[in-house]
Order: sequence, then C-alpha cells, then structure tokens
Amino acid sequence: MTATTFKEIFLPLSGQMYRTAYALLGNPQDAEDAVQEAFIRLWQMRDRLDVEEGLPTYCTTLTRNLCIDTLRRGRLNESERRAEEVTMADEHEASTALETAEAVAEVEEAISALPEHQRRVTEMSVIEGRSAQEIEQETGFSAVNVRVLLSRGKHKLQQLLRR
Repeated sequence: MTATTFKEIFLPLSGQMYRTAYALLGNPQDAEDAVQEAFIRLWQMRDRLDVEEGLPTYCTTLTRNLCIDTLRRGRLNESERRAEEVTMADEHEASTALETAEAVAEVEEAISALPEHQRRVTEMSVIEGRSAQEIEQETGFSAVNVRVLLSRGKHKLQQLLRR
C-alpha cells in the first residue's frame, strides 16, 4: 500500500479515532498522541490490513486499546511515585481518567447486553460517532429502522446504566 493510498483510506477516520481517544483520556494532547501512535501501528501493518472489512471499527478499537494501555501505564507510574511527589492536580487527573475508563467500560458492557441489531446500531452511533445516514448505508437498514433501533437502544442503555 502506498503512502497516498494509506492517507486516502485512513485519514478520514482520524476524527472518529480522536473522539474515542479524547473520551477515554480527557486530554487533547494525550488524545493526539494516541491517534498518532495508532497511525504508526496502522502504517506498520498496512500490507496485512483488509481495507474492505470493518476498518472504522478496527481503527476505533485500536485507538481505544492504546488509550487503555496509556491509562494503565499511568496508574503503574503513579503507584511507583513517592507520595510527596504527587500533587493534588495529578491525583485529580488520574482519578478523572480512571473514572472515564470505568464509565466507558460500563457503557460497553451495557451495549453488549443489547439485542444484536440495537447493539450494532448503538455502537456505530455512540462509540464510533457515525451519523444515521452512515449507519443506513453500512447496515442496509431504512432510515426509520435506524432511528427506531437507536432510540430503543439508547432507552435500554439508560435503563441498564441506572441500576
């Protein structure tokens, strides 16, 4: 795969990847770093990737996993620091990042409990940030069906997350 082809295929996905990283890390610089690391990894395995099958989902998952690794490394580094070196700001940022990661995990678990079509449409909308039109095109569902599945999925998520 040439650099031009790579750019044409993967650069349109950068916004979605950034939104995922920012949602998990809560920091624009860290989110940009995670997306950059994802692009490096994608470039390194460019010849092994199947560009026809679920590429947006793969890129989002790769970005999410890199963010989780970053959060884990942050927790390990934090636990190794001496208590007097940790400022209140660092504790707040780490706590916020951990809470965000836990919230994302809780939402993903709730989404996985949805019926198949609701789960698929809800993931595409909530996690991947796709529009209803994009979901219609990829799934083949009608506009009304997408709206109904998304509405029911979000309603069910609200119920599951209130427990």
